[in-house]
Amino acid sequence: MLPGKAKTSVYKDAQGCSSAARVPHSGRKYFLQSFQSSRRRQGPSSHRGLCTIHARAPDVAVVVEPATNNARRLFAGVDIAAPVAVVWDSLTDYDGLGNFIPGLAENRCLERRQQGAKLLQVGEQEIAFGAKFRARVVLNIEEYWSGVPASMCEVSSNDSSGGNGRQLQHAFLVPRCPLLSQAHDITFSSIEGDFQAFRGIWRIKEGERGKASSRLSYSLYVRPQIWLPVRLVQSRIESEIKANLAAVRRHAEGIHAKQGSTLKY
Repeated sequence: MLPGKAKTSVYKDAQGCSSAARVPHSGRKYFLQSFQSSRRRQGPSSHRGLCTIHARAPDVAVVVEPATNNARRLFAGVDIAAPVAVVWDSLTDYDGLGNFIPGLAENRCLERRQQGAKLLQVGEQEIAFGAKFRARVVLNIEEYWSGVPASMCEVSSNDSSGGNGRQLQHAFLVPRCPLLSQAHDITFSSIEGDFQAFRGIWRIKEGERGKASSRLSYSLYVRPQIWLPVRLVQSRIESEIKANLAAVRRHAEGIHAKQGSTLKY
């Protein structure tokens, strides 16, 4: 699914590994405010060792990290006023994703399995000087209602250059979420198309406000073809991720609101 100044911040992941995160200049103030307010809310001891993204509505928080071999790691998160099941059903409505996810010029479900699917997606974005970047990708989707196995995941290293680039291409980055509730994961990975690597996780957890709320977290390792420098499309990918998470939130909250009004009558 488809440059401003950036500031590097260092913090730790859930395993205690330091990470250098590039925070876009335009979102730096909000990111720092979210980080600080979250720290005050949880306290120093409970926050220590967590590499998290705190995104209180209405904004989607995104963190971009550099990686080797013309690649980037991206992490995002947003709170949704809808139950986990509603968000899950929205993301697994593979035929209907094109109805609410922006930037998809084409979305086709090529194969539907009991716990996954194969999707053809074509995204189109303007990049610079009126040029358009059109990317085609075939994605393998797997559903893990009880969470993706840890053996399939990779926590980003403290190497700002990206650490072992080959390993990151063949493992899923762990989404960053401060909540301890059960994770419900949907993985995606490119099996053909215009990227050398395009792999990540949609993670849904019950939110801080109970069963009627959710936290949607997202991780992505992306590596364009060698002829396209990732820096040329990084800002477009970042803005697209923000738009996609915001679209999922609107869609899920709309469904939940309709379900609530139906129950009243």
